[in-house]
Amino acid sequence: MFDCANSAVADSGVELPVDASTYGLQQDRLSLRHHLRLIDMHALRERASGPVDAVASALGEASPVMQGTFSVQCLRAGVYLHCTDIISLQPLTTRAHLPGPCVKVLLRMEGEAKVRIGGSDLPLDAGQGAGATPRGAVLCLDRGESFERRSMKGDRQRMIVITLTAEWLGSLRSSTCPLCGHLAIRTWAPSPRALAIAEQLLNPAALAGPMSGLYLESRVLELVAEAFAQAAESARSRPPSMAPELRPDEYARACRLRDLLDSGNADAMSLAEMARAMRCNCNSLQQQFRAAFGKTVFDYLRASRLRRAAVALQNEGVSVARAAEIAGYSSQANFSTAFRRHFGVPPKRYRARI
Repeated sequence: MFDCANSAVADSGVELPVDASTYGLQQDRLSLRHHLRLIDMHALRERASGPVDAVASALGEASPVMQGTFSVQCLRAGVYLHCTDIISLQPLTTRAHLPGPCVKVLLRMEGEAKVRIGGSDLPLDAGQGAGATPRGAVLCLDRGESFERRSMKGDRQRMIVITLTAEWLGSLRSSTCPLCGHLAIRTWAPSPRALAIAEQLLNPAALAGPMSGLYLESRVLELVAEAFAQAAESARSRPPSMAPELRPDEYARACRLRDLLDSGNADAMSLAEMARAMRCNCNSLQQQFRAAFGKTVFDYLRASRLRRAAVALQNEGVSVARAAEIAGYSSQANFSTAFRRHFGVPPKRYRARI
């Protein structure tokens, strides 16, 4: 089903095509790390051997358009890691062609740049600063597709993209990928452990030689396992009568409702109130949300409130009683039971979890 596709990953979190020599195709040259403080239009275009349309607001080729760091590494045959931590210095639109086939595991820690693949929006708006909510997705490309990214001045993007090509997917003993079909996409909610791994990938330990590759590969595979597991669970929980895919507008509506649920503003809302906010009837909203995320609206809301309680416990040091309130529980005992079932540890021990 998959063929090998060599590529380099640009700032957008998706691929820009390059020829095979970019990776060197030799084991001692497969690591491409770039620490660029200022990146201009010329440097951006130089990264791709294919045509890239990068348009800034009336700037010359030598004018910086972004600042920060990004890296592209081939960890083993068919497994590529792209890490981005940049700030846009100017409004910028980048268009290119994504090579395929491949599967991508994406985790955006921070950023609101709009990305369209094959004419559909990628649901990865994570927000900015302390209020950012990390978003994950698994995307399948059976063939090449168009890509467009739009960012505004001052936008920061912190993102991990793992690209899995035929060489790696074909080496698996069984079919592990939870997606099938061109542009199939499933979102996943990164656990605290996944977020810690992403930070380690964005700021890797200073290791030399083979240890550096082992360090990165072990963390990449853990992220892939978590993302695939959630995507597979979403597919299993889909009712047999439910259409496997949603129209782009229906999927966008489900993503808007998910964002509302994660914000905390829907904690006291009824389904009818949510439907009015989404300009949709209750039945259609519930069906579309379950088709997109594999859960009912209120099952997702319960899990979202537990995640918010976990963040408050770990980052703000709130009491268990306050965390229970955040999660919507009047009983601490019931909260502790639900928390342990969801995270595997009781809330009192959660602060020590890595």
